[in-house]
Amino acid sequence: MTLDREGTCLRATQGRQAPPLQKETGDFQVKISSINHMNHLRISEQINLIFNKWMEGEERGFLFYLLVPFLYITSILYGIGVRLRLFLYRIGIFKIKRLNCKVISVGNMTLGGSGKTPVAIFLAEKFKENGKRVVIVSRGYQGRVKNTGIVSDGDNILLTPEDAGDEPYLMALKLKGVPVIVGRDRYKAGMHAIKKFKPDMIILDDGFQHIGLHREINILVVDSRRGFGNGYLFPLGMLREPLNGLKRASMILVKESGVRSLPPQASSGGQKSEKKINVALIEQAKDCPTISFSYKAGAIVNPANGSRMPADVLKGKKVAALSGIADPKSFRNTLERLGAKVAKEIVYPDHHHYTPDDLDDIVERIKGADMVITTEKDAVKLKRLSIESLPIYALEIDLGIEDITMLKRIAGV
Repeated sequence: MTLDREGTCLRATQGRQAPPLQKETGDFQVKISSINHMNHLRISEQINLIFNKWMEGEERGFLFYLLVPFLYITSILYGIGVRLRLFLYRIGIFKIKRLNCKVISVGNMTLGGSGKTPVAIFLAEKFKENGKRVVIVSRGYQGRVKNTGIVSDGDNILLTPEDAGDEPYLMALKLKGVPVIVGRDRYKAGMHAIKKFKPDMIILDDGFQHIGLHREINILVVDSRRGFGNGYLFPLGMLREPLNGLKRASMILVKESGVRSLPPQASSGGQKSEKKINVALIEQAKDCPTISFSYKAGAIVNPANGSRMPADVLKGKKVAALSGIADPKSFRNTLERLGAKVAKEIVYPDHHHYTPDDLDDIVERIKGADMVITTEKDAVKLKRLSIESLPIYALEIDLGIEDITMLKRIAGV
């Protein structure tokens, strides 16, 4: 693939002349662009994108309302299955296994992102600073590892994002001195971690519903913007389990909207979500400690060469927001709060693996933008493509936690 630049206009060729870039004017051209973009995706990914928009209350046309009875019945059946599983664990028919070290689980109640991965990274860093030997164990969602795999031994990264899954790979990339292990059977993965690395504690990534493994601390992460969605279970809503599951939490971390570098500008939708969260917490987890956290923008990093710039260079810049995460609206809001003008928004499904065809699609759609800003999770997959000549930067995110002392005390550090 070769790339040439004409001002901010980029054109790609891959053994053929790329189609000319056209100016997107009016709703019709945007619709055509979106249709072409969707055609690059697998059927399952197209359904995923449509479903996420429905859960956000967007594009609920005739098809949505036609499917509501089916979604409602399926949601009821799903709920019966979830409640039966929890009951069988509670009465001891399904056994809960224990590891010979402390286990701290980080998870959520909803499908998609709520900030679990940044929280797991933050905790691992803090516990390591306190002299603890820490290992992260993750399922490795959408990774190719079937049994157990070592993503990082703490010094070297041993698997690719495609093998490990994008989130475990990102954790391995950001955490030095903290091994990361993936495995569908978290108990076996934990046993492997203990045998090889002898940790003081294991952080179980996305483990709230994995109740077959005992944990000493059960941390639940909630996004204040998305809350618990419409309150329904999947597939009519975004809940993984009924809200009374909140009672299992040892501690609840609530992610505030936006980033700390600029004053928050809460939308009415965000305020409504926060009210629903408060009601649910009062009803189901009134005695559970609740701590707020927010994202802190770090630098923007070129994934191709590692060059860094402070995030405040985004102020006043026209950017294309590129993401393949569960909550792209939150990413866009973050960029806008940093002062960027989001001229384009290119959204792929969560955990999407980028291809050269995707890159051609991206190049076509970023005309008029000064730079392309993506997430760290997307950057680890994009950097494996030929992006050297593209102005793509990843926004680094750190965590700011309101009461770190309470967090450490509850975690026993």
